[in-house]
Amino acid sequence: MFAGLRVGAKISGASPAYNVEEMTFALKTADAKFLMTTPGSMEVAAASAKAAGLPQSNVFLLEGELEGYTTVAELIRIGKSYGEKGQTPAFKLPKGKKNKDVCGFLSFSSGTTGLPKAVMISHQNVIAQCLQIQQITPVTQKKIMAVLPLFHITGLVHQMHLPVLLNADVIMLPAFTLEKMLDIVVEYQLGELLMVPPILIRLVRDPIVDKYDLSHVTRFSSGAAPLSEEIIQLLKKKFPNTGFKQGYGMTESCSCITAHPPEKFDYKYAHSGGAVVASTEVKIIKEDGSEADVGEEGEILARGPQIVMGYLGNEKATKETFDEEGWLHTGDQGKIDEEGMIQITDRIKELIKVKGIGVAPAELEDLLLGHEKVEDVAILGIKDDYSGELPKAYIVLKRGYAADTAVGRELMGYVKEKKVRHKWVKEIEFIDEIPKSGSGKILRRILRDKERSGNERGVVVRDETRAKL
Repeated sequence: MFAGLRVGAKISGASPAYNVEEMTFALKTADAKFLMTTPGSMEVAAASAKAAGLPQSNVFLLEGELEGYTTVAELIRIGKSYGEKGQTPAFKLPKGKKNKDVCGFLSFSSGTTGLPKAVMISHQNVIAQCLQIQQITPVTQKKIMAVLPLFHITGLVHQMHLPVLLNADVIMLPAFTLEKMLDIVVEYQLGELLMVPPILIRLVRDPIVDKYDLSHVTRFSSGAAPLSEEIIQLLKKKFPNTGFKQGYGMTESCSCITAHPPEKFDYKYAHSGGAVVASTEVKIIKEDGSEADVGEEGEILARGPQIVMGYLGNEKATKETFDEEGWLHTGDQGKIDEEGMIQITDRIKELIKVKGIGVAPAELEDLLLGHEKVEDVAILGIKDDYSGELPKAYIVLKRGYAADTAVGRELMGYVKEKKVRHKWVKEIEFIDEIPKSGSGKILRRILRDKERSGNERGVVVRDETRAKL
């Protein structure tokens, strides 16, 4: 990654769980020229590269060996053979350009609504975010465990770049298991643990944790998705001598808009998303368009050097999310309290957060509408202990098909074949009609109220497959 940046490349991370269709979409959208992967992901990578028009000679192995593919180790040997004078010069900013004008990374996000889009992250965005977080990071933070995926904005910034600025060691986990993670926490005597809610939930509920002496842990850091009040209280009870911090933000803000400063690491502040980070403005806009006062709710808007450049090749979505004055419209509803801490109260945007990864309802709706038995569909996020949220499908079947378990499982299987695991539909409810406005927009609020009340349910089919971390 750093070598690519050194010669002026744009780096785009991709989930190893992507299937061929999703990987091909990512390659084409990003206009990728090279693809680097591992032997375990080569089947999908090779098929995707072919579909996207990438020659096999441009697909490289980061580790291991496979016939017909060049490895990174071989590239290094080839590069060395050119000698010092034969090297590509280090990238320099074009004349008249600044760090904020040059895209360094592409990260896929569904934004506040719609299908996945390639977020253009400038060099300034990453630099600014690292400097912002450095200001509120204790000087004792010199060892960081990288347990989050590096294709996610939290991993990219807080596990790849921030440690360089902090002069901290990074302990990488190639693959996650709770036991391996706990072994590393104890071996390296890690004080602060950067995690996501599903892992924190396992920390307070899995009996294996009791086999480890974690008395050296001083603080838990959470991000990517909200953590329930219940889990916060269980953390405090199980680890009474610890503190807690978290950040609020999104890919479009290059991670944090707000985060807990050291003086607010106490658990009594854990329900908030933290205070506004340095060089950043936040305002709350009420439904009538006026600016909210302290304690009043509205949509959260943010402006600062970490706010990204926009969406690659999607001017319409860029204008809808980033206004002319530089404000990012988050699509989240919240308020600022008397102590300057942000409280997230609801999500205006449609995005479903599955283990911190955004899933766009429109993507799954488009897929299911392509099934021969589906007349209409609406996707909604439902609460889940491990994942935070999971997709639920409200489906109207075409005439002649029975609303039963067999059809429900068929439709779930259809999604599993086409989409990565975190997009799988957890539950299907067959209903007679999808509520819509006069303009045809799905009224998700009505479905959400219906879900909360638990009344007038149609035939419900659930996927009993247990969630994986």
